[in-house]
Amino acid sequence: MLKRSDKMIEKHLDEIDRVIKDDSLVFYSDIQKVYTSPNSAYIKAKVRFIDNSLLNLFQHVCFEESKLIINYRYHYMDSKNNLIFRYDNAPHYPSISTFPHHKHILSGMIESEMPNIENLITEIHKHIIRSII
Repeated sequence: MLKRSDKMIEKHLDEIDRVIKDDSLVFYSDIQKVYTSPNSAYIKAKVRFIDNSLLNLFQHVCFEESKLIINYRYHYMDSKNNLIFRYDNAPHYPSISTFPHHKHILSGMIESEMPNIENLITEIHKHIIRSII
């Protein structure tokens, strides 16, 4: 029988998997889910979109004190592997209001909250549409 922590982690990772696999602009994805303990797991994904842009997604998820703790990196690149954006929560900008969450863009770093998977995919869709038009 799964514990509450196992169920919450599984549900969280399955939602990421579902959103990627159901996306009509994705033409290839390689998704790996690894459970490292009853209270932690990670998901790694390489997601190729129809314009040949690439999302490298990584989340390490832990269940602590009745909540999910997520360390993440969402690195999105164009077809030539140039950075478009990267969201992460590496703790290297302690002076920003959204610490440790931030977003890297071509011109530098900006404050940002962690996007959920739906918002992340929507942002990528907007980029793809702008690049086609």
